[in-house]
Amino acid sequence: MTVRAPVIVRRWIVLAAAAALLAGCTSGPAEPAAPSPVRTGYGGRPITGPAEPGTAPPVTTPPAGRVVDLPAGTHPWGVAVAARYGTVYLSPRHQDRLDVYDMASGAVRVVEAPGSARMIDLASPDGPLLLPAEDKATLYSLALPSLDVVSSAPTRKQPHEAVVVGDTTFVTEEYGHAVRAIRNGKTVADLPQAVQPGGITAVDGRVAAVDVATSTLFVYDATTLRLLAALPAGQGPSHVVPIGGSRVAVCDVRGDAVLTYDLAGTPHALGRAAVPGRAFWIVADPGTGTIYTALANTNLVAKLRVDGAGRPALVSTAPTVRNPVSMDLDMTTGALYVGGYADSQLQIIPASAFGQR
Repeated sequence: MTVRAPVIVRRWIVLAAAAALLAGCTSGPAEPAAPSPVRTGYGGRPITGPAEPGTAPPVTTPPAGRVVDLPAGTHPWGVAVAARYGTVYLSPRHQDRLDVYDMASGAVRVVEAPGSARMIDLASPDGPLLLPAEDKATLYSLALPSLDVVSSAPTRKQPHEAVVVGDTTFVTEEYGHAVRAIRNGKTVADLPQAVQPGGITAVDGRVAAVDVATSTLFVYDATTLRLLAALPAGQGPSHVVPIGGSRVAVCDVRGDAVLTYDLAGTPHALGRAAVPGRAFWIVADPGTGTIYTALANTNLVAKLRVDGAGRPALVSTAPTVRNPVSMDLDMTTGALYVGGYADSQLQIIPASAFGQR
């Protein structure tokens, strides 16, 4: 049996079709769709998202210095040199462990860690080792050389890097969207200006944190926790280090550059130097005004000098293992310890590879 649609329904279909036809025959253009709102961060700065290190081609130039093969699948992301103990610590990506390189014997051993970190740093030459465990939302402090846990503090999602200033530890919470201040194991403040805080350091009682999402360098007073400045930081920065006095340097990944700032008084920019690749990681010898930056996509480390006015200039480069994502500097010898992410390698580059120190 055939079921007929009610008359009222058939009339509605006809009227709707006629209306659509008339709309299509109008002479004026259709109304444009409303534009999607631009996501912004502090002060209305556009959110561009973090700048990644990028991929690197196979190595064609022999790496400078010496290369040590790490356990398969290590993919080191963080490197910390503890010269006082003759060891180098490497944090494998997405693994609850540390690889420990013995400077004297050249041996590498694997040690279980309480969580998985990218950036690891020494709070002082004696330690402890600061390990922001991304998978545990916890900042751990590990004694050296035992690597025993001496303290821990909860964080928001994915802590990235930490620095100690007096009795306060500051840790960037990359997906917690804040810089956390911790005293005596307890959180005293969450500084919310950064959308996605990455690298962090401190000089002269001031803390500098990079917002990788809005390309901003935030400067705080380490005692009062007050925001002092929010400075433009290139096209896509990642990390920041002290370079002597009240000055710091930032590696601008997207901008293929190193930027310098003075945090004293009213914090301000000092200079910029172009480098031949994506400057993803940065270390410095504040005593000599020397900066090194790992160019992750071109298999190079660049050496820069800072002049009296704080302006950086490129001096030379040295070839590295594939995809140098991070590194640390032995302040006693000037040697660089570079983590090759792609092929799970550690490279030791002597200061002489760059010419006169």
